[in-house]
Amino acid sequence: MAKTTTTLFPEEREQIILDFLKNQGKIRVSEVIDQLGVSPSTARLLLQKMDDKGLLQRTHGGAVAINQTVPAYQRDFHNIENQEKKLMIASAAADTVQNGDFIALGSGTTTFLLATMLHDKQELTVVTDSIPIAYELSGDEQITLYVCGGWIMHRNSACRGLNAENFFNDLSVVDKSYCGTDSIHAKYGLTSVDFDPRTEAAVCRIGRERYILADSSKFHVRPYINKLVELEEIGHVISDYTLESEYITALESKGIEVILGKTN
Repeated sequence: MAKTTTTLFPEEREQIILDFLKNQGKIRVSEVIDQLGVSPSTARLLLQKMDDKGLLQRTHGGAVAINQTVPAYQRDFHNIENQEKKLMIASAAADTVQNGDFIALGSGTTTFLLATMLHDKQELTVVTDSIPIAYELSGDEQITLYVCGGWIMHRNSACRGLNAENFFNDLSVVDKSYCGTDSIHAKYGLTSVDFDPRTEAAVCRIGRERYILADSSKFHVRPYINKLVELEEIGHVISDYTLESEYITALESKGIEVILGKTN
């Protein structure tokens, strides 16, 4: 049961977090919410302020004690390229997730940021191929979590291989899938930098509604050789507000809804 600490001074809240870190070495955002009885946004702001003071080391999933070694994937996901735009996209994507949804989250930094915004949802079921996403959501009692097997890529800590692909192919269709892409092109569709993106494609195709999370820079990347899915296979693209109108028109001409993340 969450504690009610709204009358506590900021220093007292910080001490509760430091005591938790002393015992556990790390803390998730969901655990801050539980310990302090605060909203997800307040919990993240508190951890960031404590990081600024040098009291802990912030990660996107929570925080670790200063003397703890941060896992490699947490370091990678702490310094995200185009982070501001990806946060806008993740926020817009989170608005499309409803309580009780069955959703699939593909690997990548933008989908990871989306995962951090799901802690205020109720009775979600999530399937994923991403170890960082699984770690982020594993402590949330309102989320039923499924993770595929397979070999784990060093680049992004995603599960790949035949076992991972079959895991998704054997599941019933979920309500919505949310996936990233390395390049998106009006003619060539979605392509991947990975030599074998079949698991990524399986995650995308499992959704009854299929959302692609792609910041505007992905529209300027030359298509890769390995095809992910065709544009005709997806229904929604969520990008940032700087996406040029020519790309929006090209997507909409194929019947794709374009959602743009906004600045706060």
